[in-house]
Amino acid sequence: MDVLTGGNHLWDKKDSMDYLADEPRLVRPANLPPGAPGEGWRVFKAVDGTAVGVVNLLGRVFMKEADDPFRAADVALEALRDKCKVVLVDLHAETTAEKMAMGWHLDGRASALIGTHTHVQTADERVLPKGTAYISDAGMTGGFDSVIGMDRKAALHRFLTLLPQRLTPSTGDPRLNAVLVHVDAATGRAHAIRRIEIAQAAAPAGGARRLTGAEPALSVRLAARAEVEKLRAAGVEPALALISVGEDPASQVYLERKREACAEVGIAVRRFTLAAGTETSGVIERVRALGEDADVHGILVQLPLPPPADAQAVLESIPPAKDVDGFHPANAGALALGLPGFVPATPRGILELLRYYQVPLAGKHAVVLGRSNIVGRPLATLLSSKAVNMTVTIGHSASGPALERLAREADLLVAAIGRPEVVNADWVKAGATVVDVGVHRVAAPESRRGSRLTGDVHAESVARVAAALTPVPGGVGPMTVAMVVANTVLAAQRLAQRGARV
Repeated sequence: MDVLTGGNHLWDKKDSMDYLADEPRLVRPANLPPGAPGEGWRVFKAVDGTAVGVVNLLGRVFMKEADDPFRAADVALEALRDKCKVVLVDLHAETTAEKMAMGWHLDGRASALIGTHTHVQTADERVLPKGTAYISDAGMTGGFDSVIGMDRKAALHRFLTLLPQRLTPSTGDPRLNAVLVHVDAATGRAHAIRRIEIAQAAAPAGGARRLTGAEPALSVRLAARAEVEKLRAAGVEPALALISVGEDPASQVYLERKREACAEVGIAVRRFTLAAGTETSGVIERVRALGEDADVHGILVQLPLPPPADAQAVLESIPPAKDVDGFHPANAGALALGLPGFVPATPRGILELLRYYQVPLAGKHAVVLGRSNIVGRPLATLLSSKAVNMTVTIGHSASGPALERLAREADLLVAAIGRPEVVNADWVKAGATVVDVGVHRVAAPESRRGSRLTGDVHAESVARVAAALTPVPGGVGPMTVAMVVANTVLAAQRLAQRGARV
């Protein structure tokens, strides 16, 4: 935790007074009377070194007496003006009207005004005209099946009888409410704000930490959306062409997910579905036409291609500058040499997911099970790069009986071998992190559909020994889609800088 802001209840507690004076991560309301212990604003360092000012204010409507929060905000912003561009303001207030008024008062002067206190997340998030992100209430962290975090039975008894009743925190179904704000560190202006609600993921038997992809994927898309807005302001409309051959149901599902993710961040998507049985030359003709189209920044061919189309020949026909899947030999070579290019979406997504959850990587031993050009090989290259600094071993079908032994040596085990639930607890070192890339539909007579999705990992047994595990579905998949979005934005930026020459 970097910083904790306070409110009226913090001030009610006598025991908190010493902490207010001595704890450097605490910021108490800036508009408390003179002489109050603690600081009403402080400057903190983000992980990238950006100075971030944090201001805490207490509302006055229906709250305990405090000084004017509007004038206190002015004083705080003046004090922070030469210290940081990014300023986040927490207004702990009862009424929406007071919070909205403060938002307009600070528009263009603070990066974000985040309302708190009412414990219910509001759906009015927006970026105000001059660049201040606003939401009336960020919500709460606590039991969802409750009365604003309190045990609902006790609260109901109190309302029905008016008798004194000790209220205790709810313990069931914990949720984390929060907001993600994307801010330009150079100007302090917000580009986007997004509400999030994170439910506690049910851990597999054994309790291994679940590394789900939804939250880090959302973070990637939020950042991409801000970059798309910059491109549009410069007259560039990012566009991705999606090409498929035939009507394979699974491929159509994946394409639709990519289309939805791109549309969410403002990337235009062009879909091209060629008839099943299209020859290699027919697919290449379409690819080359899109490669010459200056209004298309990324080209993605959905794999696998049905025969007689030659997938490798088709992939090599994509201009490397528009190859957002990163499968062209030029991009594969750039990755191997540590040069700028496009990293395939799944390996890049895996790395970003691990970084998001702060899994230790440098100096650790990674074992990648699988040597495909789509996942295994590029991921091994990525993990062994100087930017990551892992020792990497690749295991594959020809490793024979040694494959299980190799897997047990891994601090990070990545399963991408294409066989359902082959990796069980016997393959995993105690405390390892396990990434499951596989997706398989297997028979499940007990389920309503008669089948279920699973990965290359037997999650139930592996969870007993692993420290962390990506689920299937919901782990690597969302990150793969998010990285297609990120690569498309990167392609648009590079082509715009080069004048769209490919």
